[in-house]
Amino acid sequence: MNGPWRQWLQLAVASIGLAGSMVMTEAILARHVLRVDLTPDRAYTLAQHSRQVLENLRHDVRVVAFLRADDPRNREIEDLLWRLRAVSSRVSYSVVDINRNPMAARQFGVNADGALVVESDGRRKVFSNPSEPLVIAAILQITRSDKKRVYAVTGHGERSPLDSDRQHGMSTARAALVGEFYDVQPLSLLAGDRVPADASVVILAGPRADLLPAELLTLADYLARGGALLVMLDPQQAPNLVAFLRTYHVAVGDDVIVDPENRLFAGDLLTMTIPGLSPRQPVSAALKAPPLFAQARSVEFVADTEGRFGGVSVLESSAASWRSGDPEVLRTGTTTYVDGRDVRGPVPVAVSVMIRSTARDVPPGRLVVVGDSDFANNFFIEYLGNKDLLANAVNWLAHEEELVGVRPQQQEPGVNQFFVSARQGRAAFWLGTVMQPAVFLVVGLVVFLRRRFTG
Repeated sequence: MNGPWRQWLQLAVASIGLAGSMVMTEAILARHVLRVDLTPDRAYTLAQHSRQVLENLRHDVRVVAFLRADDPRNREIEDLLWRLRAVSSRVSYSVVDINRNPMAARQFGVNADGALVVESDGRRKVFSNPSEPLVIAAILQITRSDKKRVYAVTGHGERSPLDSDRQHGMSTARAALVGEFYDVQPLSLLAGDRVPADASVVILAGPRADLLPAELLTLADYLARGGALLVMLDPQQAPNLVAFLRTYHVAVGDDVIVDPENRLFAGDLLTMTIPGLSPRQPVSAALKAPPLFAQARSVEFVADTEGRFGGVSVLESSAASWRSGDPEVLRTGTTTYVDGRDVRGPVPVAVSVMIRSTARDVPPGRLVVVGDSDFANNFFIEYLGNKDLLANAVNWLAHEEELVGVRPQQQEPGVNQFFVSARQGRAAFWLGTVMQPAVFLVVGLVVFLRRRFTG
């Protein structure tokens, strides 16, 4: 075949091939979307915790978004739903224009635009102003078979999950646990009763007064039955509790951690970040930011030769820190390292322990001890890795390892949070205040002398 017919045939074949290539490319992109999030805080990427919840779904989840056509939030809401579906094939979503379909809104009990309905197996959750944490919390509530109960011990001046006080309360921490489908309730051990059988985790958060021997026996009985206990203990508090923890090979020091390098720049000496995150423990291995502690004490696991207790260090202070035996450091807020009295770091400040039972068919008890309780109060809980540390510890204790991870930040880094350590502050001072002007001075002198001697 010669002449124009051959050219037309070649053009037809090439056109068909091009069209086929475009169709295949579109099909591949429809199933495998390539998306790169270049925002500094990864605002368009789901948090690790959210991805883990979605990847572990065992039931299909349907999300219906009721939006108004002119609502500026629509783009963000639809993008969030697209990200959810991209992670898990069990998630499906649809968007309903509330102006065009008011009957559908009334059918679902929706009376406001920007509302989401999340359904699974006949269970439904309706809420407005959707965000990633709210959607994930709703998915957990409708897909988990039962709500696990967390008890917070009261009666000794502990931090209460019902207290909204900025410095001493833990109501924000309670809200974070409720969002992960935990029921948080107070618990008094003074009556001598056993810890309730439905307790998944018991929290003892910074007792100011010591526990009675009968209360410690109640906790020991609970751990022997395979219970899970989270203890947050501040310096110079609860010596009876310290002795109780020693029976589980946890040594809580009568000291205070000092770290001049990792304390907040221009801040007090005893508020510091804890950079040593153990990769051996899921609680700390999942953290992306170090927690922020204030007035911490040392907590370490003492090796058990009999093999009944298995302990792992969770957090350690930096190598520049030390444990101070100065009893006045908490009152004065100042101290210096003294040989023979103080011990150089890194210093362990949190441990986890698996307690193997001597009885048959009893699961191992779980214990986490942290040498600070300030990190979980309403003032500190949203900073750096504090909320993740608390929630991860509770999830690990409750045998919910699939929920251990990093949650979306409620405070935008660089705007609501700006942390500079003493080391970083000194570096910024020397670079910005000394080095940069010195460079300009030297360059100016060189130019001046060159012009003077060459002119």
